[in-house]
Amino acid sequence: MSAATTPDWEFFLTDLDPATAPPRVPVPLRAYALAHTARALWLYRRRGWAGAHPYLRHLRPGPGAAALAALPAGTALRLARREVFASQLVHRALLPDGLCLPRSLALATHLSALGLPAQVTIARLRTVAMPKNSFHSWTELYGTVLNDNPDVQLGYTVLQRVASEASGPAA
Repeated sequence: MSAATTPDWEFFLTDLDPATAPPRVPVPLRAYALAHTARALWLYRRRGWAGAHPYLRHLRPGPGAAALAALPAGTALRLARREVFASQLVHRALLPDGLCLPRSLALATHLSALGLPAQVTIARLRTVAMPKNSFHSWTELYGTVLNDNPDVQLGYTVLQRVASEASGPAA
């Protein structure tokens, strides 16, 4: 299978073509990303969304992130999908009962610290049967949903998108 026809789920497997594999994240950069993910979740737990989203907005990419920030969108998406597990480990350690918003905050913070222009998207369900469950959030990179069903965008109206100002445009 060529890179153009590679199925979306292939990131669960080892790289079929090492030439198209995303680069490894350097250990100091990954440590930087994990530390900032933990800090963002700590702020979320203490101060809620109002205290955590400015942290994400002002987050600067870590040392050595320039190489990852320059990746083409397809390669960056493959790398981002591989980093979901690391960010969710921090999320589950600090907020074991955290729902969609802290999960999305964790992933967006982790990827932004790596230099990727991820954003948290907060939306409201278009048809509301139960108002308590009418809001949802997910993380996007280059318009692709990373931590939810790819079709989640269809049933929701976006209320807010939050990204790191230093990571560049996420479109």
